[in-house]
Amino acid sequence: MCEQMGWEPDEDRIPIEASSLSIEAQQALIILNSLQDMWDGMNGTWLGKDYSGLLAVMDIYEIDDRRSVFELLKVAETELDKFYAQKRKEQESLSKSKRAR
Repeated sequence: MCEQMGWEPDEDRIPIEASSLSIEAQQALIILNSLQDMWDGMNGTWLGKDYSGLLAVMDIYEIDDRRSVFELLKVAETELDKFYAQKRKEQESLSKSKRAR
């Protein structure tokens, strides 16, 4: 897209490829995407991941270093929580600005 627009790509904003991560980090991302999200039904707040199937997923993917993968999974979940919190704040701001009109 940058090439089409004639822009110089900003190396700091280009996401890294998952394949360049350690095997444990790749496994943590696979698990993160495999586990179900939990949402508060009343206000739509993201509550985190449902870990009830964690051991089964780790068995399916034959994960050896479970402690490291779990620690990376928790880091990824924290980042996901920050993302959803930011989206919720943006949505609340948008709702307030619409009501003020």
